[in-house]
Amino acid sequence: MTGPMSYLSICSSPAIRWISQVASTPEFASSASTFSLDTTRTLKMDKKMSSNREHEPDHDTARIYMNAYFQQSLESVFAVINRGQFETRLDSFFASGQKNDDAEWYALRNAVYASGCKVYLAQQCQTDSFDLSQAESWKYFENALSVHTELVYMRSGLMAIQALVTMGFYTEGLGNPALEYMLISSAARLAQSKGLHRQPVETWNMQQGEIRNRQWLFWIIYAYDKHIAYRSGRPSAIDDDDISCELPNAQDHHDINPNAAFVFQVISHAKVASRIAKDLTSVKSSKDHPTVLAQRAQGLECRLNLWRDSIPSDLQPGIPLSPTTIASPSLYPVLYLHFAYYGSLVAIHSIFVYPWYSSTNWVETSHSSKERIPISTTTLVEASRQIILAVKYIDVRRPWPAWLVFFYPLLGLINIFIYILKHPNLPTVPADLALMDVVTGHFGYLEFYSTSKLSFPFVGQLTNIARAAAKKSRGKDRTSMSTSHMEATSGELDTDAADRGQFTAINEVHSVQILDTIQTNHAIVRAIR
Repeated sequence: MTGPMSYLSICSSPAIRWISQVASTPEFASSASTFSLDTTRTLKMDKKMSSNREHEPDHDTARIYMNAYFQQSLESVFAVINRGQFETRLDSFFASGQKNDDAEWYALRNAVYASGCKVYLAQQCQTDSFDLSQAESWKYFENALSVHTELVYMRSGLMAIQALVTMGFYTEGLGNPALEYMLISSAARLAQSKGLHRQPVETWNMQQGEIRNRQWLFWIIYAYDKHIAYRSGRPSAIDDDDISCELPNAQDHHDINPNAAFVFQVISHAKVASRIAKDLTSVKSSKDHPTVLAQRAQGLECRLNLWRDSIPSDLQPGIPLSPTTIASPSLYPVLYLHFAYYGSLVAIHSIFVYPWYSSTNWVETSHSSKERIPISTTTLVEASRQIILAVKYIDVRRPWPAWLVFFYPLLGLINIFIYILKHPNLPTVPADLALMDVVTGHFGYLEFYSTSKLSFPFVGQLTNIARAAAKKSRGKDRTSMSTSHMEATSGELDTDAADRGQFTAINEVHSVQILDTIQTNHAIVRAIR
């Protein structure tokens, strides 16, 4: 969890030593330790599940949750479950007096109930909607989880895999134990045990429709697995070299899933993310010569940019969002691709920028790495700014996944924090501190909405440390200037003026965007009063 692709690397011993020394904050070690413990505690359940199962909803309520899942949940864009087939079986199940049950159908429908219940209750605009939606939906999730052993170790069909994936999506929601890594790992293993990673041959005697369904399900699992591996810094459960399953054709699935084109972009990005993990941040790659790593980073960034350029303009990262997009269901796909692109830039360049990695001997002794560091620093900090500037579009009252509400805002903040500590005198520091304030406000509102169930004081502590470091550095500069003899040529002054003009332009752009973000946050607060 503390590898270079994990936000928790800031809580590693080398990072704590560097920050404590540079910022003169020995108390940072305690803050980092507390944050790390609080965060990793959510990776497991706090208590054993009750042996008593929650009574399932009646037919009308079940249909309400089903409709909420398919119409309002974010994960429905991936079409893991065919709505027509699910609805037909659900109606038949109730018509038969809830007979003809088995473990995989029990798990799947309860996983749908859990996600649908959470979405439905969260949007009722009650003051306790966060607590209520969490408590009620979790009961149905426990129902589904209670048959996990049967899903994995007994004979089953594709429905068992669908159930595990749906359960994984649910646990990515805010306030849930973060069990998605283990659930998707189980789904990936079960899928591969059934041969979904292989392209069917004629002797398998499969119909074309069945082949398409298997392809679609496998590549959704693949994309989700790589997505989780990137965020957690943990290994993927799928080896790309073992895959012969062909990529799905978006056109073949468009009639069933109108978001098929978006999902295809997600899968394509996952393949790039997998390559980044293997070539730059794996244990094996850490032993490679830095010149090789620098070359790989350049090639991977080119590949990432080719992926970005292939995305339609209305979804493409870096393109300003239109008011129509912001107010439409397409906001989630846009944010997904935005964070995927800039998050991947961070993954590519972080090993050359983070001081607790770039200061190691293998970097210091490499000329190519020394050349790479300033290039990577510029790319990483600008990507982090773009991540934070998109935070204004995240309304924490909606049932967003934790990676959207928690991971990416925190990742952007940490990178800006490191940049300020390394360069506290740059003219961009005030604007970057304002960006950190935006993230601090975002987490503050999250704490308010969740009635303090989700509280992360570590975010504010990082902002305070960065601001203190910048203030201290400015004080040193003023003292040095007052005691030294100013000998500057007119040419040097002209150069300084030009530099100031350049950074002023940067600050002006960021200031406008930051003001827009702050105004948006104020509007949200007013709306709930």
